[in-house]
Amino acid sequence: MKRLANRHFLLVLILFLIHPIVRGQDYLVTTSSDTLRGEIRPLMFGPEKKVQVRTAEGKEIYSILQTRYFVLDGVSYFPIRGPEGYTFMQLVKEGYLSLYRFQPEKSNVYSGTFLRKADGTGIELPNIGFKKQMTDFLADCEDVTSRIESGDLKKTDLDAIIDRYNACINSRTQGVREDIQVRVEAKSTLTLWNELEAAIEKEGNFENRETALEMVADIQNRIGRGEKVPNFIIQGLKSAIGDRPALTAPLDKALASLEK
Repeated sequence: MKRLANRHFLLVLILFLIHPIVRGQDYLVTTSSDTLRGEIRPLMFGPEKKVQVRTAEGKEIYSILQTRYFVLDGVSYFPIRGPEGYTFMQLVKEGYLSLYRFQPEKSNVYSGTFLRKADGTGIELPNIGFKKQMTDFLADCEDVTSRIESGDLKKTDLDAIIDRYNACINSRTQGVREDIQVRVEAKSTLTLWNELEAAIEKEGNFENRETALEMVADIQNRIGRGEKVPNFIIQGLKSAIGDRPALTAPLDKALASLEK
């Protein structure tokens, strides 16, 4: 019995010692990007929600407008505008379309379900008119809305709806990013060819000057259209410019840009 009591005492002691470590992992991030670690206590009563942070220096209370988010027991809470105004919601599933839980009015349980897009628009998961409200909310992704309309995706398939919608948005975003990257690279390449053109004009008159300028203009047009520059044009340009020291460096840079 004594040995069992000793074991029980050691277990209680260990839990007591690790308790402040676990609590110390809780923190709040303010709208001014300050991170405050300590005992976090959400104050969810009243029209304006607040958070109390207790540290070794004392305790401070932050309004919902002063709080970017806070983490309590490993769960992240964000200030979100819901059906009854701004409140702290639990983040359940993160993405362009995120899933949150919130406390309905006159409840201290996070039983409400809220969907929010990264553009700030949101909707409480509808109990009535699910198809109509969800297809309106997710109208920018036809693949998802058509499956909701057909009944292939139901309210019970919320995780699948979120995943499919986010995949749809991510594929579009990836396409836009790739297009932007192509435009940036083309602009950078054109800048080097513009510099070569200016260097040729600055060089003054030489035997094949006009031919070189015509070839540079042709290459610039091809780059603008996203076309590959044929090798015979490149070789013709090299021949037209010849061994002119002032044009060697800008020509090499321009040609190197075509290899990227």
